[in-house]
Amino acid sequence: MIFEAPRAEDRQTLAELLAEDMADLGVGQSVDDLLEVADLILADGGRQSLCLVVRPEEGHPPVGLVLANITFSVKFAGRALWIEELYVSKAWRRRQLGRQLVAHVLDWAEANGIKGIDLEAYQGNTPAAILYRELGFERLNRERFYFWFKWIDED
Repeated sequence: MIFEAPRAEDRQTLAELLAEDMADLGVGQSVDDLLEVADLILADGGRQSLCLVVRPEEGHPPVGLVLANITFSVKFAGRALWIEELYVSKAWRRRQLGRQLVAHVLDWAEANGIKGIDLEAYQGNTPAAILYRELGFERLNRERFYFWFKWIDED
């Protein structure tokens, strides 16, 4: 398995992987909509985020990805990461790829002075909860809210 930053030729596959995950979660983002996110990831080049893909071998498209955004954290008193996305395509699950992607993020974070990492997993996603706990993450008691500017545009 190869774990590395995505390449320009991965643009379409990145959007497709993100769309697969959103569909699984009941969020209706299309591949076309998510091409913009893929473009942002590729253009960022690791300045504000860390994106890693996993591919089975050289020349094979990615089968999974992790995306973590660099933030400033009062809780951690310094730079932190927010893991926005961890996804492995269904055909490639149960091979420890998600675990290895997060382990790479942990290694990168430690080497780059990151003070802590936040993430969320959807309720009922037991495999994700087990994975994160086994890697040393602790569950927080908090409620998350969000605001989507699309709601304003629809009115």
